[in-house]
Amino acid sequence: MRVALLGTLLVGGFAALDATAVAQTLASQPLVTATLLGAFWGDWSTALAVGTVLQILAASTLPIGARTPEDYAVGGVVGAGVALTLASQAPFEHVRQAASLAGVMAGMVAATASVPLLRWQRRSNEGLARWCEAQLRAGHERALAQAQWAGVALAFAVGLASCGAWLAIAQSAAPFVARESLRLAGTWHLLQPLWLGFGIAQLLHAFVQRRLERAGVFAAALVGAWLVIVAGAP
Repeated sequence: MRVALLGTLLVGGFAALDATAVAQTLASQPLVTATLLGAFWGDWSTALAVGTVLQILAASTLPIGARTPEDYAVGGVVGAGVALTLASQAPFEHVRQAASLAGVMAGMVAATASVPLLRWQRRSNEGLARWCEAQLRAGHERALAQAQWAGVALAFAVGLASCGAWLAIAQSAAPFVARESLRLAGTWHLLQPLWLGFGIAQLLHAFVQRRLERAGVFAAALVGAWLVIVAGAP
């Protein structure tokens, strides 16, 4: 379990890097990170169930104007990590389903709560840019590389620390999830058609706007939902 927890924290740090500081590929998407965490924890069903829902929610967020979108890169890792942590404490199916609902809720809250952190990171990066410009004007050629590495280290540290904090909070909520597992599992079943309907709506919207990359993410999320909900994960 300790190795899986460490892997979860590292995935959170690398997801934060991929989302902004480095590469900006689809590797930070909730469905991708949930797949990695499922491999770490050996629980594909719970990981994909949570990752699919968070992927659908993440794909619906848009940076409109000056609005800072929710950070589902970290939120996706938090959601899957919380669900897997809670599910690993009991072998019963209804507890795993309750943990899935708790993971989705934790991922949504973490993604929303990370908005102030993202704004703080942007201000810090702006400060680094001003420092770098001043140093370059003063003739220090290594300032650019130093500023870049500082930004990378900051993003990784914020992602890792955020995941660690939310996983610690999840441990305190474990008794409640175990006690109310039957009700939470019933709620999880009731919400599944809503997740799928919302995903189909987003998929059609992406095709209409000819955003094929976004449509591909939606399609992958829906395929994952079908595997988990209908056929069962391998």
